[in-house]
Amino acid sequence: MFELPYLEMCGDAFERKFKKRVLQRLEIQQKKCINVSLAELNESVIGNELKSVWREGLSLYFQFRNYAVLEMRLSASAELLVMDQNQEATSGLLNLYFSGGQILSVKDGKILSKFLLNPVHVISPDVFSKEMTFEYLMGLLSNRKEEIKLVLMKQDLIRGIGEAYADEILWYAEISPFSIANRIPQDRVKVLYKTIKYVLLDAIKQTKKINALKFNEVGSDLLLIHNVNKKTSPTGKPIKVSKLNRITTFYTDEQMLYV
Repeated sequence: MFELPYLEMCGDAFERKFKKRVLQRLEIQQKKCINVSLAELNESVIGNELKSVWREGLSLYFQFRNYAVLEMRLSASAELLVMDQNQEATSGLLNLYFSGGQILSVKDGKILSKFLLNPVHVISPDVFSKEMTFEYLMGLLSNRKEEIKLVLMKQDLIRGIGEAYADEILWYAEISPFSIANRIPQDRVKVLYKTIKYVLLDAIKQTKKINALKFNEVGSDLLLIHNVNKKTSPTGKPIKVSKLNRITTFYTDEQMLYV
């Protein structure tokens, strides 16, 4: 799962590892995974020094010295690897060969990841952006008759909350994921707003401690609710599971339902 905390860890680690290195060549196994021709992609990034790497929403962004930006939209089936170029050839969906002798490889057996050159700017706020205010969240929810979990996961409304951390956030906020967004009282929306940042910031901190530089290990160790290996919440209540339209929701009866 490529949820926000893991992407934050990868963004920081990749910037430290590859910043100021030149991208010498790249390999892409499936042209359908890129939004431009392979020739245009090569012309835009090959021979350029990497300037910065960051997470935004649920994507990783790589900006080069010539201001070209490569966005990685990683699927749940993807795996990130950092390898030495003298190792056995990798079979990654995308392989980035940097000066200094290392490869950043994206493996994806289901070929669902996307790699976008100079992606169109998205207007919805990132969950940690200054635009993500309580007023924005309150206004957003007041116009929505959908379940709150679905609203939180919509990247065209708020970028950065995935399926797993939506469950974690709502459990901490004591709000049922099946609550109708515009039925949640204002005082509970205030709690939800604070909980979103608290849960994600703490998860980022813990992820960096646990995962270190093991990019190929995306575990669920930190998930207290959205976790198939746990049967009860931290307070001892049974964790229930609902599956609908390819969305799996973990919750407990501790969470208040607003309908």
